[in-house]
Amino acid sequence: MTPAEQDGATTLGAALDHHAGTRPDQAALICRSPRASASLTTFAHLREHHHRTAATLAGAGTGSGTRTAVLVRDPLALVSCVYALSTLGAVPILLDAGLPRRALGRCLDEVAPEAFVGGAVARAARLLLGWGRGTVRITVSDKDFATGRSGPATPPPGPGPHLDDPGIILFTSGSTGPPKGVLYSHRQLAAQAVLAGRAFGVVPGSVLVAGFVPFAVYGPALGATVVVPDMDFRKPAAVDPRELVSTIRDTGAGILFGSPALLMVLARHCGDNGIVLDTLTSVASFGAPLSGALLDLLDACVPRGASIRSVYGATECLPVATIDRDDLLGSRRARDLGEGMCLGTPLPHLSVRVIRPGTGPVGQWSDDLLVAPGTIGEITVSGSSVSRAYFGRPESDAMAKLRDGDEVVHRTGDLGRIGEDGWLWYSGRAAHRVRTGTGALDTEHVEPVCDTVPGVRRTALVDVDGPVLCVELDEAASGPEQVLDPLRRALADIPGGSEVGAILVHPGFPVDIRHNAKIDRERLARWARRPRNREGSTP
Repeated sequence: MTPAEQDGATTLGAALDHHAGTRPDQAALICRSPRASASLTTFAHLREHHHRTAATLAGAGTGSGTRTAVLVRDPLALVSCVYALSTLGAVPILLDAGLPRRALGRCLDEVAPEAFVGGAVARAARLLLGWGRGTVRITVSDKDFATGRSGPATPPPGPGPHLDDPGIILFTSGSTGPPKGVLYSHRQLAAQAVLAGRAFGVVPGSVLVAGFVPFAVYGPALGATVVVPDMDFRKPAAVDPRELVSTIRDTGAGILFGSPALLMVLARHCGDNGIVLDTLTSVASFGAPLSGALLDLLDACVPRGASIRSVYGATECLPVATIDRDDLLGSRRARDLGEGMCLGTPLPHLSVRVIRPGTGPVGQWSDDLLVAPGTIGEITVSGSSVSRAYFGRPESDAMAKLRDGDEVVHRTGDLGRIGEDGWLWYSGRAAHRVRTGTGALDTEHVEPVCDTVPGVRRTALVDVDGPVLCVELDEAASGPEQVLDPLRRALADIPGGSEVGAILVHPGFPVDIRHNAKIDRERLARWARRPRNREGSTP
């Protein structure tokens, strides 16, 4: 985006065209995978590819308002396709390819795509499994535009989409229920890119490594060089740290985006080998809170002046707040004592307020919903970058959206509080709160305390007809007997912690597909219910 577009009032395609005109020879995409269709793409080439892709899609019948499922792995094809659909006024639908096939099918059935763009495997799966049966009338192979040689290289004719038209549908991770399609207008999508760019210091000419897919899409609109590492985005925890180190060094990248799982693999490797990533000026962690242990590891492998930020947000509103290294360190003791996770200060141009938890559907905002300052409640967010609706989910809209004049307020489903200093604190997901005989336990008030016990890698509070604590041991632990008694003592110091019914040692927590960082507590609770898994636990 350009300085004249401070409110994000442009489309992604128009922003790309602007930067291609001012920096045609700068690299827009650098793809490290040997399977990528191009290793380096300049802004001039990306603009040409984007226009040719638009011509190909238009020729196939895709036009204004056409909902188009995009299951494309090649980075150049993915970015070109999203920008081309944006230029045409069509609505790209982006899904996590790592979702189970049934979940993918449910998502596609829900949004009823009219067009489908994918590789050979994706197109075969669609036919075999019946994805979009009865709605898909246009099918396009990514090979039709992967080389950028089909169709004219001129911008599509016409005025382009209206900024308030539907711009994209992104699906939630499904960590607390079935994935939901989040609908953004072109204006909201562009505003989100601008807000994120400002928050993380992304300016034209920046070189960023995108271990987090949205920034592979946002980057060109911000005039940045996006470096896509050779990794499976469905499995960020399986990234090869040696490849990631060479990617950062070879490209001189200054900015790194990734989930805590990816950053942990990288930081451990750097620590074990005495590596300092001296080109980095900014590291941003998405998807789950940044632990103290990971912060310590990252601190040792980036230059002293580099910023390390933990980012809070959701698919419906990203980013919302950030907290940097110094404030994370300053709030660490409070977290270890069970006071919750400090998320930092909300970003400018966003309104973050806390309302009574457990409130059912509410159509209109009222200040009577607000809790007293410092009181835990449900975090809400409003602003130009916040999505206003889910696609085809009126019941979800009723639960998660409120009208406040011309604004739509999004209820995040997260519990937290705002301190007197304006800092936002996170207590855990409302869906993960565990009721007890005397009150309730929130995950971020219990787990960080228990995570400080020697021999514990991490813990997870789950509801199995009452609170149960699951535990992952770290590599240095001699066995369960080392941690069980210390965990009981730690729980005794937490209000309500003595009501935890059992402590169960788990071989490795199930996690979400998108970030490999959010614990899948529903699966973990099902595991904890099985009698055989309670053997050797403490009652």
